[in-house]
Amino acid sequence: MNLIETKNLSFDYIRRDEEGNVEGITRAVDDVSLSVKQGDFIAILGHNGSGKSTLAKHINAILYPTEGSVFVDGKDTKNEEEIWNIRQNAGMVFQNPDNQIIGQVVEEDVGFGPENLGVPTKEIWERVEESLKAVGMYEYRKHSPNKLSGGQKQRVSIAGVIAMHPKCIVLDEPTAMLDPNGRKEVIRAARALNDVENVTIILITHYMEEVIFADKVYVMDKGQIVMQGTPREVFSKVEELKSLRLDVPQVTLLAYELQKRGLQLPNGILTTDELVQALKHVKIRG
Repeated sequence: MNLIETKNLSFDYIRRDEEGNVEGITRAVDDVSLSVKQGDFIAILGHNGSGKSTLAKHINAILYPTEGSVFVDGKDTKNEEEIWNIRQNAGMVFQNPDNQIIGQVVEEDVGFGPENLGVPTKEIWERVEESLKAVGMYEYRKHSPNKLSGGQKQRVSIAGVIAMHPKCIVLDEPTAMLDPNGRKEVIRAARALNDVENVTIILITHYMEEVIFADKVYVMDKGQIVMQGTPREVFSKVEELKSLRLDVPQVTLLAYELQKRGLQLPNGILTTDELVQALKHVKIRG
């Protein structure tokens, strides 16, 4: 059984005037069907307004489909009796960590979720320890979150979700407000959770370098999925991505430009090491 499944999901934002009359309707997600298995690392790409964050909010039952269905661990998100279970299974991390951190001390903040779930005190502290260690923040457990860097705060936010023992974590542009080092910290933590703990990761982003280790990439435009495949398959289509106002990883673009100048390089090079190895086998003419 799929852990996450959307079937012909569509969602409309309805604009109303001050009197409550409908002024207009915007279809933000349009007939999207996808499935995610336990342990998958899925990335969803798209420029601003493509519908990717709206899709993410359906997985956590923050939004409900206008048409179609969303199932989380077999539970229909439109079933109000299942909302509690759905949100336990699908945790969510947003763009701004300051909006999720509420404790005055890191370990108290991470323990807030499991405490609300009624987890016994002894187990709460066990979960806090394991969660902070999972994201590399255990040594900061007695610190004030306000004194941490952006990347550290976001890792604490992720730890707070992990402590609730979800099967899936949805990361909705978690690095949008971070510097390059902070972005690397957060993505490294997400990858470790996926590799070591088998936590399903759904990463919503517009930073291409963040998705090269994903199992599958979905590209959205105007509310629809317009491309899908492995990172290598998707990033092999440089011109198509450009037409969607998306970039490709810098090393992929460099390899593509070298290809256009006649070098026999494979499509969809994703890392510097891959490019170096490929160049070693290129025969120089002349």
